[in-house]
Amino acid sequence: MQDDWDRECSEDRLITGGRLICELKHPDFLSFLSLFCSKRVVPCPNWPTLPPFPESLPHLMPNEFVVFSPVHVEQRRMSGPNSVDAHPSPSKTGSPKPCGRFTYPLIVLLILLLLSTFALLGYLLWDKASQPSVCMTPGCIHTASIILNSMNATADPCNDFYEYACGNWIKQHPIPDDAPSVSNFENLGQDLELALKELLEEEYDPKIDGEAVRKAKKFYKMCLNESEITSTWRAMFDEVRREFGGWPSLEPVGAPHSISIERLYGIMVAKFRADSLFKATVQPDDKNSEKHVLLIDQPALNLFARDFYMLLETEDERLAYRTLVRDVLVLLNADSQIAERDSIEILKFETELANITVAEDQRHDISELYTKWTIGEMRTQFRNFDWLLFFNTIFENITDKYNRTIRFEESTEVVIYGVDFVHRFDKLLPQFETRVIVNYLSWCWFFKAMLRDLPDPFALTMFKFYRTLNLMSVQKLRWHGCVTRINSIMPMATSSIYIRNHFDHEAKTQVEEMISLIMEAFVELLEEEDWLTKETKAFAKEKVHTMNQKIGYPDYLNDSRAVDLEYKRYVLYSGDYYRTKFQFYEMYQKDILERIRMPVDRERWVAGAALVNAFYSPNTNEIIFPAGILQPVFYNKHFPRSMNYGGIGVVIGHEITHGFDDRGRLYDNLGNIRQWWDNATIVKFEEKAQCIENQYSNYVLEQISMRINGRSTKGENIADNGGLKQAYRAYKKYEQYHPIPQQLPGVNLTQDQLFFLNYAQIWCGIMNDKEAIRKLRTSEHSPGPIRVKGPLSNSHDFATAYNCPVGSAMNPLKKCRLLKGFLDTCLATPGPGSAVPEVHTSHIPTMSARIVAFLLFLISFLGISAEKPRITPLYGMLRPGSLRFHSRQLRSESVPLGADLSDQYPPPPHMIQIKREKPMLMGYGWEQCEFSPMSCLLRRRRNA
Repeated sequence: MQDDWDRECSEDRLITGGRLICELKHPDFLSFLSLFCSKRVVPCPNWPTLPPFPESLPHLMPNEFVVFSPVHVEQRRMSGPNSVDAHPSPSKTGSPKPCGRFTYPLIVLLILLLLSTFALLGYLLWDKASQPSVCMTPGCIHTASIILNSMNATADPCNDFYEYACGNWIKQHPIPDDAPSVSNFENLGQDLELALKELLEEEYDPKIDGEAVRKAKKFYKMCLNESEITSTWRAMFDEVRREFGGWPSLEPVGAPHSISIERLYGIMVAKFRADSLFKATVQPDDKNSEKHVLLIDQPALNLFARDFYMLLETEDERLAYRTLVRDVLVLLNADSQIAERDSIEILKFETELANITVAEDQRHDISELYTKWTIGEMRTQFRNFDWLLFFNTIFENITDKYNRTIRFEESTEVVIYGVDFVHRFDKLLPQFETRVIVNYLSWCWFFKAMLRDLPDPFALTMFKFYRTLNLMSVQKLRWHGCVTRINSIMPMATSSIYIRNHFDHEAKTQVEEMISLIMEAFVELLEEEDWLTKETKAFAKEKVHTMNQKIGYPDYLNDSRAVDLEYKRYVLYSGDYYRTKFQFYEMYQKDILERIRMPVDRERWVAGAALVNAFYSPNTNEIIFPAGILQPVFYNKHFPRSMNYGGIGVVIGHEITHGFDDRGRLYDNLGNIRQWWDNATIVKFEEKAQCIENQYSNYVLEQISMRINGRSTKGENIADNGGLKQAYRAYKKYEQYHPIPQQLPGVNLTQDQLFFLNYAQIWCGIMNDKEAIRKLRTSEHSPGPIRVKGPLSNSHDFATAYNCPVGSAMNPLKKCRLLKGFLDTCLATPGPGSAVPEVHTSHIPTMSARIVAFLLFLISFLGISAEKPRITPLYGMLRPGSLRFHSRQLRSESVPLGADLSDQYPPPPHMIQIKREKPMLMGYGWEQCEFSPMSCLLRRRRNA
């Protein structure tokens, strides 16, 4: 025990409240501390040998702390948050020895230094002119109005931050009649739709518009022309129906179906991207990301998700859906009795198909889903479906680069996501007549490819269905659907005109800088985690550094000739909307299918730029931020950087985290499924991920009194939490080297508070009850209020910024964090739960260590706000030359006084050990980080 104490306590240590022990690497800092605590602890030039750990150390009360020095041990009692009483306790060394002839001059020097510093700080902080100036530019005024018009300042941010951030927004934004919900996110999408509408309605100008833009504008106008569609749709419908071999519900009774299920579905996949029986496509191979491969996956269901086909409480949705099928068949001239019977059979088959699918919350581990078989093996195992015929039908009009038709053999490999589903699918087919399956396939094709664009009476029938589901109470204006169609079929054509007219190109440069800082912050957080092994950390850093970044739009969109080449094969049929639309569909799908014999092009964008979304692609290891999301509330060049980091910065961190969540961690830096985490790290990760899952599973969306599905939303929740932490740390890094911005008019908030406020206001929204139920059952994202509460209640930085007491709703005792990190503050006032990390003074060659240590502690002791701009002159004193501090920072999850050491607060290994029932904060296992005194001052926040 003696050896342990000598080894671990060979330096000065401070115990606060019997909870935390912080190393003080320089005796001068302890001496300055003693000026505020007691005059008994003074520095001596002849420090004796450290005594053994005192056996008589009394039990520490929550408001007591102990100072160990090489001279003596003292127990002190806190009489207030910033004051102490000193009561010496015995030690084996007895009373402190006299300090010699240098003691009194040193005391005088310290007193003079103290008085001078108080005078300096008084000058810096007292003058009213030191208050931050207010920015009155139009951009600042508009930004302030966005913030103030959204928030409910009367709400307690520590109790319900969503209400505090969004309370007024919700009152001012009723749900529109043509939608089931409204949110900031949806409003951005509608703003983008409106911008595209105006651009598409402009007349074609050959001087600035290429041929691709001409086709897009023409298609949009054809889509709006209801009278023309009414007169032409039936001919196109009949032509496709004949190609399909007929639609049994519409054919004479007993008429045979002329083609097989395999060929029918192959045609539908090739020409219409059908996915109603199962998904069949071409994509990069998850285990060889340089090559493309055939892929089979579960189907996309018409009724949102599999639960809607089975649960008792979704009976209304099923009835409304069956009524829609029946009414449409009647409008297509089917006999009413046949339409009634066939609608029941279609729903029955679709229900059974849904029943054999696997719930999404059971499909997170792609490595378990992934199976690669040859077509020959599939034909042997699944005898009720001819897979070779099916694949060759899809590719019968697809050629390779030598213009040869692509044909497959039994040796061709296919990746299957879920062999169990294909087994059950193979057993399902013989249970239904061919007529029923063909009716189902024909209905799904018509529902997805034609019905939604048809004018009345079909449009009215669709509206009744939507109204029953509470999706809308009035019909949407037609232009919304037309913009959506062209933006999905010709995304790069619409993107080219969008970026030309609505994209701030400065955003690309600024977001690139933000990504760099956020990745740097992520790597730092990785380094601070002791549950990741050294090898895993190295692989993780390599994955971050090789992560491809796509921001705004691909450069070739600036070249109209390049865009024209992409859509060269798209053909307009004047006056025939559906013929044009179906030809566009086929060319879009053809572009995907042709990749089967090509290497993966990592420069290709998976989405257009005119889109409000962001992506992480695991099998290419890339993050994508389209131009559409680089707008308020996510990003604006007039926003303070704190808001941009709280907006698009968190989104960036969110997407980076996806590379390491429960799915992304399965892929290496090249996008291949490979176990690059060792088993011990995987176990630790799963424990931490389980904490997130359990936390969110206990949340209830009060609007409908329904629990969140923590399992199905786990990946997104992990990304939300990780993104917030990375973005905040990156912002603090940015803040170190940039001046504090002017204050927004009427917004009395610090920059840290603005960071978290803007993050929350992104998710302001409201939805009707049925939409809320649908979202909780189908979405992999938590609803807005939970996306605010979850990450912020896990954030020590948020609790500090808003001064939330421990145990409040937004600062609970138990927190879940995948990457905990350490405290971002470098000093804390000596109060309950506070801690003073060590200050290394050996790297301060240009000024007195005494002055630096004293000034830093004094600022902490007085609780001076970092937002005071007149502290700026101190930077010149504290940062001469290349002055740097090295500091080992404390855990970000401070353990409050009085809290038990339990499983709720497991300390990092090698960081806290128990000595004589006292927690000892170890020093040698900590990671070090480097920051400047400026950062220290800026980061300092008043303790609660």
